[in-house]
Amino acid sequence: MASVEKDFGGLGRPYTSQTFTLKLKQFESYIAELTQQDSEASAEERRQTLNENLRFDVFCDAIRSLFGPDIRSQDLKAIFRKISTNPDAKVDWSELFGYFQSEDEEPDQILSEDISVFTVSKKHRIGEAAGDKKRRDVISAVTHNPNIDIYISASQKGAISVWNSKSLRLQACCDVNETSWVTGIDYLPSLRRVAAATERSICIWDHRAKGKNQSIFSIKPTDNSVQCMTYVPYNTSIHEDSILFGDDLGYVNLLRIAAKDLNTKHAKVDKRNGNLVIEPATLSYPIQKRKLHDDWVLKVKYLADLRCFASCSPSSSTSFVLESIDRLSDSIPCKSLSIPKGVNCFAFCAHANVIATGGNDKIIRIWHPHIFSRPTGKMIGHLFTIIDVAVNEKDQHVVSLSTARVFRVWDIHTLTSLQVFTDNEERPGEKRIHCMVYDERHERLITGSSVLDLWPLTRTVQDTMQVPHTHDRPIAQVLFNLELNQVVTVCTESIIKVWELESGKQVYHVTESHGPNVEITAIAIDKTGYRLASGALDGSLKVWDFGSGQEIRSWMPNLESERGDEDIGVTSLLYIEVNERRCIVASGWNNKLRLLEDSQDVGDLTLYAEFSDLFHLSSSDSPSLHPGSLSSRSSSSFSRSRPLPDIGHASAQITNINRKENILESHEVTCLAPLTSDSMATGCANGNIVIWDTVTATVQQIFRLPSMSANDKNEHEEKTTHPRRVNSLLLMVHRTRKPDPAYIKKLTGHVSPSDHSSMDEDKETGTESFTGSQSRAMTSVSQRDASTAVGTAEEMETNQGEGGIPEKDSVSKVELMEDNAKDGTERLPTAEGAVLDEDADEELENIDPTARMIVTTYDPILVSCHSDALIQFWNMKGEMVREISAMTRRQGSAVTAICADEDCNVLITGDNKGYITMWSVDMFLENPQSDENELIKQLISWRAHLSRIVTLVYTNHMKSIISGSLDGSVRLWYAEDPARGHFMGFFSQHRPWNFPSLERSSTPVLPYDITEGPLRPMKNVNEKKHKTTQSYEYPLVFDDNKWKPFRRSAYVQTRTKHKEPEDMKFFEALQKPQFYNDHLKSGRTGEMSLGAVFRALPVYTVKTPELVKTPSMEFGNSTWTTDSFLFAPPPSKTNKSTSPTKEAGKVKSQHRRSAKDPTSTSPMPSPRKR
Repeated sequence: MASVEKDFGGLGRPYTSQTFTLKLKQFESYIAELTQQDSEASAEERRQTLNENLRFDVFCDAIRSLFGPDIRSQDLKAIFRKISTNPDAKVDWSELFGYFQSEDEEPDQILSEDISVFTVSKKHRIGEAAGDKKRRDVISAVTHNPNIDIYISASQKGAISVWNSKSLRLQACCDVNETSWVTGIDYLPSLRRVAAATERSICIWDHRAKGKNQSIFSIKPTDNSVQCMTYVPYNTSIHEDSILFGDDLGYVNLLRIAAKDLNTKHAKVDKRNGNLVIEPATLSYPIQKRKLHDDWVLKVKYLADLRCFASCSPSSSTSFVLESIDRLSDSIPCKSLSIPKGVNCFAFCAHANVIATGGNDKIIRIWHPHIFSRPTGKMIGHLFTIIDVAVNEKDQHVVSLSTARVFRVWDIHTLTSLQVFTDNEERPGEKRIHCMVYDERHERLITGSSVLDLWPLTRTVQDTMQVPHTHDRPIAQVLFNLELNQVVTVCTESIIKVWELESGKQVYHVTESHGPNVEITAIAIDKTGYRLASGALDGSLKVWDFGSGQEIRSWMPNLESERGDEDIGVTSLLYIEVNERRCIVASGWNNKLRLLEDSQDVGDLTLYAEFSDLFHLSSSDSPSLHPGSLSSRSSSSFSRSRPLPDIGHASAQITNINRKENILESHEVTCLAPLTSDSMATGCANGNIVIWDTVTATVQQIFRLPSMSANDKNEHEEKTTHPRRVNSLLLMVHRTRKPDPAYIKKLTGHVSPSDHSSMDEDKETGTESFTGSQSRAMTSVSQRDASTAVGTAEEMETNQGEGGIPEKDSVSKVELMEDNAKDGTERLPTAEGAVLDEDADEELENIDPTARMIVTTYDPILVSCHSDALIQFWNMKGEMVREISAMTRRQGSAVTAICADEDCNVLITGDNKGYITMWSVDMFLENPQSDENELIKQLISWRAHLSRIVTLVYTNHMKSIISGSLDGSVRLWYAEDPARGHFMGFFSQHRPWNFPSLERSSTPVLPYDITEGPLRPMKNVNEKKHKTTQSYEYPLVFDDNKWKPFRRSAYVQTRTKHKEPEDMKFFEALQKPQFYNDHLKSGRTGEMSLGAVFRALPVYTVKTPELVKTPSMEFGNSTWTTDSFLFAPPPSKTNKSTSPTKEAGKVKSQHRRSAKDPTSTSPMPSPRKR
């Protein structure tokens, strides 16, 4: 193969006819060599040899070396699948360049990237139905006026409210105080008033009036009961408006109101409610009416684009009428249509030029305005009567509402349902929604019930051309083939589908893989990526060729030996290697573990061994295992248990002998996970984890959960039979990668003599910190799996020298030898220990500094997720080191799936309610023995599915998460910050993946059926901000270079002189600094003796001010003789001076006492007064 690749060197110039012919001949010879066309073997034998020996990446490199890197991967995969399925198939060179297409291949459909759906989680309540009135009421009509941008709502009891559409605040409110219910509402732009229709009248209200100036005009009585109304731009003057209303007898009436009609002189005051009553006969224009329906008119609207009005009725003969307003004054037949059970509501879409109608038959019909003979389409999906319809003109969607408070969004062109949501809010009063209106300006839906609600519109990814699902039945398992970059999905309908990860397109599918009506329960892929094993509910196993989808071999258990009354299905599968043999570990068949060999020879699967569940359990100490002893199966010859006492002793018992236990009798296996090359772990229904030796097929160790209390046990048993069931296991081996600084310095040329000294110091000091770390880490160039992590940890122990210090030089030499072998170049060590290439100057520009990385691998941690919503972390000794639970909108959901990225920096979990949670665990895996709670942080949580998540897979090169659920869909999510939880699409959609963009990173993109936004953890507000305090160091030797920037001449370039050794005394630096202020009294600039800081600061001379002397005071025993009360006679030498303010206060108090008692001559009061 190497010789073939060597001859396939590409040209650096365009192909000529001769060179292209030569390349074609080389291509044909290469295909003939791969398919072994000259061999005498059969086609089946050549196919198996081809699938076992040929790798897809090698095939791609060989073809691209011939024809260049522009050959598409899709074309290469098609040829690879063709020859791997049938080696005798003819391969044409035109297939490489995309000129050949199969007949059944469908062209790619170009669709819009996203559509609009209503976000239920962001529903906002505008206000109550009664406005500012505190009473229970129901909104019967609501409308939006885009000219003045307001919402107008009317309740059944007569409360009319005007809301600002921007601030959503109540602007005005009034009560019509009519005895009948309100049936319609609209705005009259010429009169600038609000018109409301009740069952017996039409009320006109000026919403701009304030206080007592508000007046309501009531036009009554009407001939019939008014059921609906709307504004019509049918006026001859600028000071008049027209209203169209329908009544209970099927009449459509035209009412024209002039500004002069709304005059208090022509109106009568109603004594019951204070409204101004206007009789219809006194109006300037008479009311025109015409009977168009046989039953009452439910809704009437004016369609400005058609210059017609439309009305509907529950009548089956004339259900819908569309005519101009002039037809109300004549008897010309109107254009109408008849629908069984009538029409309750309708809406017109101007962009699509269609009318949507809905009624009691639960069907939405689409009509052309000029063709009423038959509908252009029907949309069926509602289970209850349709009561209202709205239209989104921008996206050309129809929004329908049923009596069960269920909303459906339909696409007018494809006639498909885009979204279904319901109003499940529990609120007092009537819960039924009576009306709705769509706001085109702000892209929101307004609904009226006992409250006025707002439903915002958001953009989301949705394929409108098909039903958004991957399988018709629930997903059983999803796996990712890293070698071929493909995803395999299986469902309970015995269908296997293989998809391209990059495009999301289906490669092939296998129907009835295990027979008709046989459910697939588990699948597994080997490490080469070319073998797929599947297990079914009937206990059968099959092995498939992943590239072609052909069945290779199968195995069926002996059903006579199995008891027929119990479950014989396969629960889990796992590919492992035992003694250099490819084997499959399968669990099932009434809780058994079997090892089957998938050999290279032709034939069916053979039973290699059956695991023994006999476990020797000591009663004196719990079973434990050293992390490095998972691969070692030899036990110590000395027992740790206490020796038996003497015969005849009181405590002589034989219960201290090792007990035997059949593990599988009490532990039901639920999942499998590989650990090392010769061990695996199984999760059990009781919450325990069993470690198995795959070579000897025996039990190694049991990780046991602590026993539950009686109260907790009873509480959990009420919810489920296995509350601590292990649903999934994952071995996490954390790695940190960073470029080698010494290697980068060599590439950039920044190598100084001081670096060698620092490197020598690192060799002396770095090993001490290496051995003293809590988590044993291994530094290497390449670490790929968990087995190497445990193995290298053991090698580090054996390679330690005296004093427990590992030999770093030997490790680095091994790394460099491995790099030389990989690169194919010879590197010579220098005297300083560095490694240089012979032609380093020529290849220096072509070397990538990040190619050489320092990889640090930490101890493996086993993670288990349980049905009690807990995620537990175990070390390899069987100790549970941490236990966490996700914070979602629905607490207590069982964790059912788990995965992690390549270096185990992020942990992803999925639960029973469809939520995905991402955790940051890198700090915890570096120090798993720490008790700090902040080591594991929940990054984000969002709802990905409406039902249980069964599988999670993380893809490293696309930074995405694949999730499979019981709802039958497999979806792709972006996993990197800041667009975590971004919905990229689902498998089986026509469009490519929707990667996040910088413009829309803040707004989350959700699937069609998800209405909840992502949940991020809130920051702790009460957490105090810790100020960074600088730590001062006092070295024994003064470092002149450290204080050099504080000098005034730091930025002046001077010649570097050789530094002479300074004679510094040892104990002078340890003296306690003395407080002195001599430097503040001097006028000179900074001196060397003043220190590094004070000599760079400006120095000022501060003079000491003279102290102000205050006169002293004295109070004698004699009477007061002076007129001044501020100063007293000079005190004696023995008395102390006091403050003048205090003494003045005493003098004032004595004067007051003397004024009250003139006979008193002493400053002290008399004993009687005291």
